[in-house]
Amino acid sequence: MEEIKSKFEGNWECIKKENVEGFLEALGINVIKRKAAAQFNPKLLISVGGGCVKVVRKMPIKEITNEFKLDDEIDVNDDDHKYKAKLTYSDGKMTLCLRAVDGKSKDNTIVREIEGDNLVQTATCNGVTAKTTFKKC
Repeated sequence: MEEIKSKFEGNWECIKKENVEGFLEALGINVIKRKAAAQFNPKLLISVGGGCVKVVRKMPIKEITNEFKLDDEIDVNDDDHKYKAKLTYSDGKMTLCLRAVDGKSKDNTIVREIEGDNLVQTATCNGVTAKTTFKKC
């Protein structure tokens, strides 16, 4: 947990997005929500404590908070989509595997890693990948 804390903890703001709309389409998100989400520059707040990693995603219209214990599966609701989520850490990467459980969502994976001074988030669903780059505030 100390390595995660030293590398990832902090406030991060989006500086670059690639193929976010395509990824959201692969997830099955409707066109109106995809267009709106593509316009936002999200912020990430990552904190580590008490054996947990807390990830807060802030967007102009909502804020989503999830708290994970490494290698434990939890229930996650994300914009009316229900998942079983598991966060792992290996080789300097935090990997969040989201397994759909509601019949309308799709499995996807989010990998976060540090490249230089930036946090790079790569999200994949059905072979479609979006990449978001954040810098520390």
